[in-house]
Amino acid sequence: MRTSSANDPRPGGLSGWHVLSVMLGFFAVIIVADATMIYKAVSTFGGVDNANAYRDGLAYNARIASEARQSAQGWRDKVAMLADPARLKVSLATASGHAPDSVKVEATLGRPATNSADAVLQLAEVQPGQFEAPVGRDLAPGTWIVTVRVLPADATTAEGEPLYRNRRRLWVAP
Repeated sequence: MRTSSANDPRPGGLSGWHVLSVMLGFFAVIIVADATMIYKAVSTFGGVDNANAYRDGLAYNARIASEARQSAQGWRDKVAMLADPARLKVSLATASGHAPDSVKVEATLGRPATNSADAVLQLAEVQPGQFEAPVGRDLAPGTWIVTVRVLPADATTAEGEPLYRNRRRLWVAP
């Protein structure tokens, strides 16, 4: 009968080195996954939606007053996206039902969640109260936000408060 000594090779099985390498491999996978997630989180959306949130909050009462003045004017609008070629159509009417006189209309067209696809459009009057502008590209299907601003015809874009402002959500079918 043969007895084993401490110097004899082991017949196989799990050794301390095997356990150490499995444990190190496990933690290496966890560290790589965490590092990838941290990189993706930091390199994409920074979390700042509005750089002037505090100032905008202070001006909130002024915005409410502006919207009350606009509501009292009684203007109505219809916003639509037309195809072939893609163009934005805005119909405007004053409280009396007539088309507004001596105005220029501009619109910002963009996606709800990002401003990377935003485009500012200058709409031309095609009929009294009917304004249109070519979009200039094929719109991807889905939800789009249109912000319409009506300014006096002689105003520049940066001047004062618009005569009328409205924000509409449009759906472009696939």
